[in-house]
Amino acid sequence: MRIVDVVTTVVGAPWRELTFVELVAAVRDAVGPDVEIMIEMHGRFSAAAAAEIAAELEPFAPAWLEEPVPLDSPTGLARVRSATRRPIATGERLHLLSDFRAIIGEGVVDIVQADLTHFGGFTGLRRLAGWAEAYELPLAPHNVCGPVGTAANIHFAVATPNHLILEHFNDFADNWVSELVDAAPAIDPLDGCFPAPTEPGLGLRLDHDACAEHPRTHAGIFLFDDGWERRGEPSTAPAPAELDETPSPLPP
Repeated sequence: MRIVDVVTTVVGAPWRELTFVELVAAVRDAVGPDVEIMIEMHGRFSAAAAAEIAAELEPFAPAWLEEPVPLDSPTGLARVRSATRRPIATGERLHLLSDFRAIIGEGVVDIVQADLTHFGGFTGLRRLAGWAEAYELPLAPHNVCGPVGTAANIHFAVATPNHLILEHFNDFADNWVSELVDAAPAIDPLDGCFPAPTEPGLGLRLDHDACAEHPRTHAGIFLFDDGWERRGEPSTAPAPAELDETPSPLPP
């Protein structure tokens, strides 16, 4: 569950001063050769553009290129795969085992990024991990959950031989998020790893009163809106429509 010495850089954000190559070059220059840089591309590029970007970023030795093309474009992914020697990571928006058939079978993915909470929980992700292991592919699960989802992912990592690294956003969440449970998972600052859990179950208990103080807001990240990358600022996207939960009348 190695988390230390990693920097994720977003390519495709509306930077005004730097091109994407200059941005990644500046990061590499700042952190040196021993820190891994992951390139997050959010599936925002055509195959031609992504292939060009992949080739231009290769001198900076990124640890992976994440979602270089839209999730429904395995042929585009193949074009990017052929354009670079760097690993291709994808899968966070795939929800079924069959969704991975084309990209694993065709050899166009190097790191599998399915999300435990979107992929059938432990059972679904264990099935995918076994399939990936047969192809010598590691898992780096997508994880933007709160403490409960992160705790589940830690258990999964301990039990999965081909687990590579776990995405982790809890340190960037609002302070109250860690207060939703009695013992939120925390990274050891000395080695950048989560300790292996020792308590029964997931190793934590929900504080239902704390949860009630923070009801669901339907907030989201809208990647094609200006300013989406500025955390904490209101989105310019329209608010989602209210869900009508009035039960339908019974037939006579």
